[in-house]
Amino acid sequence: MPQRAIPAEPTARKSPRGERGSLIVYLALALVAFGLLAMAGVTRFGASLTSVLSPNCATAARYMAEAGLRYATARLRICTTVSQLNTTVSALNSGTFTVDQAKGLGFSLVVSYDSNYTATITATGRGCAILAPATATAAASTVNLPVVAAFASTPIDFSNLADDFMRTSSLGATNPITVDSSTNTISFGTVTGTHNAAAIWYAGNATQGCVNGNCTMDNGLRAYFDVQWDPASVADGMVFGVMSAVTNALTAVGGDSNMGELMGWAGPGTSGQGIQPPKIGIEFDTWYNSCSTTPFVAGSRCDPSNYTYGQPDHMAYVFWGSNTAPSPYNGRSGNTYDDNQHGAGNGGPTEPISSNDPDGMGSGLYGMYYAAQSNWLRSGTKYYVRYELTRLTTPSSASTATYCYVLKTWVISSTPSTAYKTVTADYDSTTYPPTIQQVIFLNSTYHVDLNKVFFGWTEATGDFAQNIKVADFVLAFKKAQPNYGTAPTGYTAYWPMFDNIGSTVTNPVSSSLNGTIYGTARWVPGIVNNNGAALYFNGGTYMSVPDNSALDLQAVGGVSLWFKMYGSNTGAWILHKGTTSSSNEAYGLGVNWNGTLRFRLRYGTNSSNYVEVTSTTVPVQGKWYHVVASWQNPGTPLTLYVNGTPEGTATVQTAQNSNGAFFLGSGSTSTSTAFTGIIDEVYLYKQVLTQANVTALATGAP
Repeated sequence: MPQRAIPAEPTARKSPRGERGSLIVYLALALVAFGLLAMAGVTRFGASLTSVLSPNCATAARYMAEAGLRYATARLRICTTVSQLNTTVSALNSGTFTVDQAKGLGFSLVVSYDSNYTATITATGRGCAILAPATATAAASTVNLPVVAAFASTPIDFSNLADDFMRTSSLGATNPITVDSSTNTISFGTVTGTHNAAAIWYAGNATQGCVNGNCTMDNGLRAYFDVQWDPASVADGMVFGVMSAVTNALTAVGGDSNMGELMGWAGPGTSGQGIQPPKIGIEFDTWYNSCSTTPFVAGSRCDPSNYTYGQPDHMAYVFWGSNTAPSPYNGRSGNTYDDNQHGAGNGGPTEPISSNDPDGMGSGLYGMYYAAQSNWLRSGTKYYVRYELTRLTTPSSASTATYCYVLKTWVISSTPSTAYKTVTADYDSTTYPPTIQQVIFLNSTYHVDLNKVFFGWTEATGDFAQNIKVADFVLAFKKAQPNYGTAPTGYTAYWPMFDNIGSTVTNPVSSSLNGTIYGTARWVPGIVNNNGAALYFNGGTYMSVPDNSALDLQAVGGVSLWFKMYGSNTGAWILHKGTTSSSNEAYGLGVNWNGTLRFRLRYGTNSSNYVEVTSTTVPVQGKWYHVVASWQNPGTPLTLYVNGTPEGTATVQTAQNSNGAFFLGSGSTSTSTAFTGIIDEVYLYKQVLTQANVTALATGAP
């Protein structure tokens, strides 16, 4: 799918920078072919293409569409690297290609490619310049790109386990990590060993871009493995993750002989330097450690304690803590001791917060998960883990030099499907929401440091022994950036949700349209576009923007957003202009008492002066939905679209001009109609959104 970038303001024409010579050559070839076709049909076209009054404009448009297909195909097939392919796809999607402006001839393109490097091209041709300009669409769905595919990542697995994975030295007398090449299994810990810490990192060359374990990460990675605890031997746990190969050697490991809870991820390790940032891990923690402000003290991990589940086993994303060394304690010093302390880090682009448990439920929504029993990991059950890291390689906005990292992990105990285990394509997170998720933003320095990474596992034990087996491992790096639809231009307000920290939701159109968050802001993974973040509303949080003419959608308007529900939300407002009183309301999107969606247009101050259109879809919890409402009075009924499909219409009216504020997540400053869930990519238009516009907005996936 084409990449959804933050749309630019409309321009009369765009051409890929530095590509004009190439464009002219290909278009010249296209016009030669077009001319031959035109000569063959001279009775229809006349001696030239100058007859814009010809009834055959549709034929001209079709030929232009075909020329566009040939042009795009030729451009794609000369790409030799993934980076070059991404640049070319972006250029092809960037605007309109004009063959003859005076005669109205040209084409536009929508180009995407899948994990097998098969491109899909849709070309829309234009014919004639006046009266009734015609368009025609031609599509080619199987343009293979074998040269680029050769540069794609081939999966790494345990088939050459003994040679491809290197164990670090241990803090203890013996190494607690063993490999079994006959079963392709790694065992972490031994049934008799205590006070150990070690790591095992990939050190092979099994895929394009890896040299002695130093791998180019490109756009992220996907991994799958199964994990099982020996219930008779349970201690602190382990971490799966990546560390920068710029700031670390392959021998890096954390740990402290007196603090098994560091799990080899935090602490000084054998070198005294531990594992230096940037690093991204997910811990499997089976030993409760309470909270102490001194991270040098045993029992200072701030692990979750729940009234219902007691002190549960948990999984959580961990990073590098505050990265500031506290005052020495009992001879200990260094800035690595809080690297897996939950809540450590300031949340900015230099110190992402190691996941904690703000909802007290271990829901996974904020990066920490625990099941409905206290000892679920250590019970001996085999768990199947799927991990995805999406690394967006363009800044989150034009004004910031921060880069988004989207983390998703699934944990199941039933036999996994083939799709669940396949690491050459993203898993369907719409149908199967991740068990654990988090989004972080890193500054340009740390982002560059993660161009090269080592990946593997760390583990440690304190006073007790543990034994964990990992098997059936497979990993592949993402060589392609996610491609998503480009939103139609002409919007008057847009909230892309790329802030990630603080209480302001930036509107790139104008700072006067910036939103202010009231309540606790939780930034979570959203629709993976050029920023990847979204805002979670917990039923007591809302965003508001002061009244502004850009928000007044009256005779004509369009509203577009993505959302995901948690809870029933009956009677809640997802978006609203003005308060819910009849004298102040203008328009709003909410959830009916029967669970369907409704969009209301208020055209008068009496309580009955409104029109409302409802959906047939009843949204379910934990699934993404795209919604558009559009109207024009007179001419176009109020229409509600769900996931690109029209689901209802109502007689159109003109919305009253409310002087009230604009709200996301509620219908007013009261939380009585507050929404619980995630909202992302909100657009307002003062124009009718056509079916093509709606399709473009809805083209994407979380």
